[in-house]
Amino acid sequence: VTTEAAAAVAVVQGHSPDTGWRVLAEATVALRAGALWVACNLDPTLPTERGPLPGNGSMVAALRMASGLEPQVAGKPAPALVDASVRRTGAQRPLMIGDRLDTDIEGGRLAGMPTLLVLTGVSDAAELLAAPPPRRPDFVGADLGALTRGLDELAPGSRPGWTVHGGAGQWTLTSDGGDDPLDALLAVCGSHWADGGGPATVRGGDGRSASVLDTLGLSEVSATVNP
Repeated sequence: VTTEAAAAVAVVQGHSPDTGWRVLAEATVALRAGALWVACNLDPTLPTERGPLPGNGSMVAALRMASGLEPQVAGKPAPALVDASVRRTGAQRPLMIGDRLDTDIEGGRLAGMPTLLVLTGVSDAAELLAAPPPRRPDFVGADLGALTRGLDELAPGSRPGWTVHGGAGQWTLTSDGGDDPLDALLAVCGSHWADGGGPATVRGGDGRSASVLDTLGLSEVSATVNP
């Protein structure tokens, strides 16, 4: 919909940096007249070189408030596109790979497949640590190079070279010779999730672990749940 909204039978809402008030106003008129509303995705932000900026989900929220209606969602985390991709490719052992917990990982889990989070985009270590169960990936990698490693090396849980002590959201990470930030993150996530998860604070028990936590952005920083 761009003009003549009264004659529109559908509003398909995808991201455009040029979406403005007039376009949203026409869409609102069309929706009130009974047009079908399909949102391509509900991503509230998108990554840019200037940091996260409003994504399609933010524009969808504006129409939701103006119309009082809810769209059908084609994109993640709704499983429709994921299921269609599996059918189209004939994948026998699909793995959902993505950089966002609230779309890629939750979408993969809803589609019933294992998931791999790569820490190259929106979701960071703090968000991962505090993730609720529907958004917890089966595997975590620093980047797509993780695909060259065994999946057992990428699963949250105890890792050689690292010890995690504590509970109830208060954790101390100690290096037993480990220096890999990813292994440290997997160890902390494994302990925290097994203890119930939720908001958490992690401190380093020695100089090496403190340095690794700083690299991960977890140094004395509370990880809070992102709704």
